[in-house]
Amino acid sequence: MASFWIQVVGSKDTGKTSLLERVTRELTSRGRTVAYIKHTHVEPTLEATDTDTARMRAAGAAVTALTGDDYTIAHRSSGRGVEELSFRVAMPGDIVLAEGFKSTPGKKIAIVGGDLDIASLDGVVAVVGSAPDGYKGLAFSADQTSELCDLIERLSAQPAEQTWATRLLVNGKEVALKTFVQDVMASALSGMTDVLRDVDETETLEIRVRRIRRTEAQ
Repeated sequence: MASFWIQVVGSKDTGKTSLLERVTRELTSRGRTVAYIKHTHVEPTLEATDTDTARMRAAGAAVTALTGDDYTIAHRSSGRGVEELSFRVAMPGDIVLAEGFKSTPGKKIAIVGGDLDIASLDGVVAVVGSAPDGYKGLAFSADQTSELCDLIERLSAQPAEQTWATRLLVNGKEVALKTFVQDVMASALSGMTDVLRDVDETETLEIRVRRIRRTEAQ
């Protein structure tokens, strides 16, 4: 499972996908496994070869995903058996590059241009293009691919900001979980309990699960 992800945001036709293609090629040449996710405002479909996700696969992304309001379609570079189509390997990669998702919390590289209001965005770690008035952070030109990848790798090496402390015991034996996995598992469970009636805001969660064998159920 990928342990670090970063968003690239910008207005339409400002070169987001072209930038991500170059970044993907550079990161894969450094031995990194890259996954790519793009948000779409239309229903995702199995797409033709001239789409942004197809371009990212050609650039070397091991996984691409197109996600809309109701559906997500993921494309992996090789086949997998049923036993491997699990949460652990659904989105493998060292680094996930997400195109879009401006309103989603997280670290962002913003492309200057169009009607994008960079000052209104949370989590901007760098801009690509001429730095707008009042911006004091890092700024890169569109052809500084290597320098951008240096930044991404530095950010990926930083300890993750942990939201939940999660323990998992399987058959009584504790399983070591990375910070990212702890947060994902706890957030999923919290989201399920938040919709239940008469449940207060979640601070702690305890759940015990036991498999019911067919002979027990009869």
